[in-house]
Amino acid sequence: MSQGQLHRFFLNNSDYLLHKWIHYFDIYERHFSRFVNEKPTIVEIGVFGGGSLNMWKNYFGSDANIVGIDINPDCKQFEQENVEIFIGSQDDENFLNSILQKDPFIDVGLDDGSHVMSHMKKSFEILYPKISENGVYVVEDTHTCYWEEYGGGLGVPGS
Repeated sequence: MSQGQLHRFFLNNSDYLLHKWIHYFDIYERHFSRFVNEKPTIVEIGVFGGGSLNMWKNYFGSDANIVGIDINPDCKQFEQENVEIFIGSQDDENFLNSILQKDPFIDVGLDDGSHVMSHMKKSFEILYPKISENGVYVVEDTHTCYWEEYGGGLGVPGS
């Protein structure tokens, strides 16, 4: 199997910390490729070390509008041209709506945030209706839906 552009970026990245499961890259490229060089708006919940924001900018093109959301104020340091970071909780409806006032339509929504069931549900309820007609919304690390410490568990309501 040949490595796609995102997988190569991941392997060669030395700028910022980037943590993604390897098997995500083929899925990303399958569903995100239609937005390359189309000036999409990307919203990623969970900035962490800033590496994925760089990866998205590299992949989608310099004219992409990339929005990062994180609860950690230190993540603000990863802002750059066409990459804006908002500090707040993904389950705060007022916070998310304030971001949507600036960017009312989203082409790619990506939840790699807290992985807490109630947080994932709240951000999905608010952001998904703003996904463009041909857009996509991805939730990473859904295995936490089975972990009690994240509010999940087999057969648990809201998981």
